[in-house]
Amino acid sequence: MTAGGCSGIYSKLGKVSGRVTLAGQPLADALVTFAPVQGGSGSMGRTDSDGKYVLAYVRNVNGAEAGEHNVTISTFQEGNTDTSPPTPDIPEKVPLKYRTAGELKATVKKGSNTIDFALDPGPIEAPKPEKGKGKAAKPRPKALCF
Repeated sequence: MTAGGCSGIYSKLGKVSGRVTLAGQPLADALVTFAPVQGGSGSMGRTDSDGKYVLAYVRNVNGAEAGEHNVTISTFQEGNTDTSPPTPDIPEKVPLKYRTAGELKATVKKGSNTIDFALDPGPIEAPKPEKGKGKAAKPRPKALCF
């Protein structure tokens, strides 16, 4: 039984799976997120040890809304200091440009979709401005003495 109003959107979903690689190697334990460009509900999935993922729309419903999506991929996971023993943060491995909406796009169609992402290595963090290379301070006018 489907909740009222929900069955219509489920008919607009496409099943999405694929593989994520970074520098030609499988990217394990990465979160792959699809966000519809035209608005709507996003979908996400986590890669396995071989870099393979399956998107979930909601619990127990796999897929993503049909249409164009911005895609982001990230491996960072916040640790938990409240557990015994505490778990540390899992560091980011994915270059910054793939964690920013707009770099990766994907089109989901009704039916089955295989969408792979071959990521190139790159900077993980944004470049820091070089010392002395920021905006130059405007010179102050000299005081006039009378």
